[in-house]
Parts: sequence; structure tokens; C-alpha cells
Amino acid sequence: MSFEFTVLPDERFIEILEAWVDSPWPKTAEDGYALRDRFGWTPDSQDPALFASDVEPDEPSAYFTARNDSIKSLTFPITDIAPEEARGDSLESAKVIYRHFCEILVRRYGKPKKRSNRDGHYSSTFVTPQGVGVDVGGTIAHVSCVVESPEEMFIASEYARLVAKGYISEDE
Repeated sequence: MSFEFTVLPDERFIEILEAWVDSPWPKTAEDGYALRDRFGWTPDSQDPALFASDVEPDEPSAYFTARNDSIKSLTFPITDIAPEEARGDSLESAKVIYRHFCEILVRRYGKPKKRSNRDGHYSSTFVTPQGVGVDVGGTIAHVSCVVESPEEMFIASEYARLVAKGYISEDE
């Protein structure tokens, strides 16, 4: 089956990075709603932190998480999702798109701090000068981006440090 991904335009990706990643942190849930509205993303009727996105405008496909009124992460699709019957043919296209968006992040933030490729899931994590994490990842079905707050990135690095020192085991 022939399938072509709907892909977030580079200019829009950079606009999202500038608004969500490069602007001051911490961000409140109200900041998240304002940014959602600024981008024209339609909120879900049950959960305003869940919303339609550029590449999937007819269904909730992006969201942010918040705890104690502070945003912890934003997840948004870079591509739509390939239909089940096209997934065998979509892997190469997804990898090309993934690599392209990684190159955009390399130009902005330097080399990724972490890369992985396990069982058909691949990702690269970049960390900005202010400590925000930007992870681009994909599968045979889609490519997406997760932005993590400096606080979440600090928690993850502390966890990794405690595991490395043997104070806790990795499954805790």
C-alpha cells in the first residue's frame, strides 16, 4: 500500500520550539493553554490539556502534563499515524523524517545527549542551555516530539546518578 506521511513543516516546528522550549521556564498550565490557543490547536472537550495538532487536526493528538500547576512535558506529533496496512512500507519514510528533525535540533542545540534504537523504536534526546529536554522519536507508524521541563530533566538525571552509584536499582 502506498502511504505518504503528513509532516509538520520545518517552520512550524521551529515556531513551536521557540514558544515552548526556548522561552522561560517554569510554565504554568495557564501558559500551556495560552500556547495551545496561540497555535490554533483545538482542545478536547473533556480535557483541555489534550488537543488536536497540525498534522492531526481532527482528533486529540497532542497534550501537556502538569503537576502542581507546573508543566512537566509537552508531546506533539511530527507526522500523522500510518495506517496498519501501510506500516511495512512506512519505516524508511519515518526514519528519513526522524533524521531530518534531528538535524534541525542539532543545528539549534548541538549533538544529542542520548540516542537509542530498540525494537523498532528510535529516539534522540537533546538538552537546551536552560535544561529543557527535547526528544524526537519514531516507529514504523509515526514520528513525534516530547518536550520535558528542566525540572523533569533534573529528576531524570538525579535518578540516573543514583542508579550509577548503586544507591537504587534501575527498576525502582
